[in-house]
Amino acid sequence: MQILAQNASEHTSLIAALYTAVDEMNAEGVVEQVTDDVQLQLGNFEPLSGRAAVKDSNAAFFATIKEMRHTISGIWSSGDMAICDGTVHYTRLDQSEHEVPFAAHLGLRDGKIADYKVFVDISGL
Repeated sequence: MQILAQNASEHTSLIAALYTAVDEMNAEGVVEQVTDDVQLQLGNFEPLSGRAAVKDSNAAFFATIKEMRHTISGIWSSGDMAICDGTVHYTRLDQSEHEVPFAAHLGLRDGKIADYKVFVDISGL
């Protein structure tokens, strides 16, 4: 995970922790950043509710790729909301590579992510 954003916010450390866990393909590390009742919407997949569902779905996704890394080019926040965007680079299990833009909208509560929306097209994987 690399942050290139020039406009860091009060939520930069939370975003860094989240995307470090994602890029390490560490489902447990991902759910450490979210509330117990988190709502996750990833692309056009069905919404998920709760830490267990988020952990399980991340673990299942991580098993389908060799690795990934995010480059975050922008971070913006206002109150209990943060937005970041950039690119995500995937290495498939067959060693081929795929890169796409992404954006995430994070609704925050008590220093954790309660509403997690990720806008990305992973259909190329």
